[in-house]
Amino acid sequence: MKQQLTVKNPQDGVVLHGNLFYEDTKAKGLILLLHGMAEHKERYDYVIAALNKAGYAVLSTDERGHGESAVVKGYFGKENGWYLNVQDQHALVEEARKIVDAPLILFGHSMGTLVARSFLKRYENEITKVVLTGTPSNNKAVGVAIGLCNMIKAFKGEEYRSPLLNNLCFGAFNKAVKDPKTDYDWLSVNEENVRKYIADEDCGYTFTVLGFKDMFGGMKDVYGLDGWNVKKPDLPIHFYSGSEDPCMTNLDGLKEAVEILKKQGYHDVDYTLYNGYRHEILNEEIRDQVIADIVNFLNA
Repeated sequence: MKQQLTVKNPQDGVVLHGNLFYEDTKAKGLILLLHGMAEHKERYDYVIAALNKAGYAVLSTDERGHGESAVVKGYFGKENGWYLNVQDQHALVEEARKIVDAPLILFGHSMGTLVARSFLKRYENEITKVVLTGTPSNNKAVGVAIGLCNMIKAFKGEEYRSPLLNNLCFGAFNKAVKDPKTDYDWLSVNEENVRKYIADEDCGYTFTVLGFKDMFGGMKDVYGLDGWNVKKPDLPIHFYSGSEDPCMTNLDGLKEAVEILKKQGYHDVDYTLYNGYRHEILNEEIRDQVIADIVNFLNA
């Protein structure tokens, strides 16, 4: 069953959209599925169907600046957009719980892993497990990046789409791909997946300057050591990444993401690496194995 949900943020009036998928209101868990940067919730139908079959309800949302929730693509909000997005996700969860009242599980991909960890930081008491796929590594120059965003915004405006910022974020991603055919080969070994991504007008757009700034701020929020107050140290958290994913930089970047959560006070944090695959492991040819591994983690 599919039910469409909406919430309106009381601070700026932005309407957020989500779809709740479930086979039974007495599900094993309610999964909040958070997509990545410059994509949307409709790209996860295959994953959702598999999770439903395994007994889980899934709330798949379009985050601020994405899909149905986009007032402006790649723009979270005029002030505190990143944190408003986190609040919006929580509001959608509360709506979903009126239908499926089950243990809450976070499932984030790429930028969605940052949103998930910002959510975890604020609503830990409601969460039972965390799944993170294709996580970005910690960017040590995030403070400089935020300063650059402020400078560009001052001259060009907050909705300007900067080729410079986009290149700084993604320009190096394709360098590890031998003989790339497109600018997006870094996403996936699966060429059909890359073609579908390029053909989708709701994917691959350049973020606004303020959108980039908010995302960098989200990265700082997640990878910084301030503001965490861990009360559930045994909360199970698991990362899943392709070994050739440039978003994590390298295996050390993934290990650092794990270790930072351990430094915050979480003990049950681990990762699985899929050799030879890239960023979107949920759309690679091994996706059934990845999903099976995730379901096994959820069922444990």
